[in-house]
Amino acid sequence: MKLSKGFTLIELIVVMALLLFVVGSAVIIFTSISQHQRIILSEQELLNQTSYALERMSKSLRVAKRDLTGDCLQDSFGTKYPGYNYLFTHPTIDGFYTGVKFINQSDNDVCQEFYLDNDDILNPVLKEVKSNGDSIAITSDKFMINSLRFSINGEDGSVNGPIGAGGSNGIQPRITIFLEIQTKGDINPSIKKIQTTVSQRDLNE
Repeated sequence: MKLSKGFTLIELIVVMALLLFVVGSAVIIFTSISQHQRIILSEQELLNQTSYALERMSKSLRVAKRDLTGDCLQDSFGTKYPGYNYLFTHPTIDGFYTGVKFINQSDNDVCQEFYLDNDDILNPVLKEVKSNGDSIAITSDKFMINSLRFSINGEDGSVNGPIGAGGSNGIQPRITIFLEIQTKGDINPSIKKIQTTVSQRDLNE
């Protein structure tokens, strides 16, 4: 009777090497797919968050009305701007406005403001406040806002330009929003730079 021949040491080493190669390749492919999927989901969430914030601001800014008394449109020193539709707020040390205040005629003429809260410089948050009430964040803390500024009628939004818009009858002010936002915690974060312009929907009366 003939005995079956077993595997040699070299054959075992070759088989083990092939097995390790296959397993290692599978792990690398799976990890790559998982990372790619995470990046795609993060990108989608960033786009959704950006779209939500811009749509929320644009929708409100479109229905701003003229403040005839200046009771809403006041700067941090209490100076009133009667006749204005929009007033820029929260100027930064680099000379740009990061907030805008207005009367929202579609929300019972509430005095409304959007601004960038920079109290935590490592985690700036876009916030909304109505009639001096509590402010609420409209962007998630999963993302970091690198910059936000507002400008009027094609200006650059610097403090050397207009502080707001108080156009004469028949003129529709145009507010431009500049927003740069990115994902957090990634080695190569996804960064979005978006600019949109909103016109006042109703002419001044």
